[in-house]
Amino acid sequence: MTLQDDEGFDGVEFDTPIGSFRAGRGRGRWEEDDDYRAARKAVRRRMSFYRHVSTYVSVIALLLILDIITGPAEFWVQWVALVWGIILAMHALQVFVFDAVLGRDAERRMIEQEVRKRKGSGQ
Repeated sequence: MTLQDDEGFDGVEFDTPIGSFRAGRGRGRWEEDDDYRAARKAVRRRMSFYRHVSTYVSVIALLLILDIITGPAEFWVQWVALVWGIILAMHALQVFVFDAVLGRDAERRMIEQEVRKRKGSGQ
């Protein structure tokens, strides 16, 4: 979908299970600010996860009601909840754990630590 948002972005945005991607140009006043861009990306990743959780809860609740109405002989909703719950847990790990451990901030911290170590050892 082509869009132009409040930040002056003019292009196409793709939402995927692993994140959203934009193709186009940004002309907003914040486009030069790397800290703002990184913060915006982190917030969008968290918001994507929260939307995923709300969708999961809503759909599983509706499926549970449907499962109860159709009769307890074939209780199947737990399998949907389990598989989707595993996918949701992987999404949570990606947003809250792996990004902190393997993301750009972690790389920057490692570089700073390496520079301090080299300066301390006199290399």
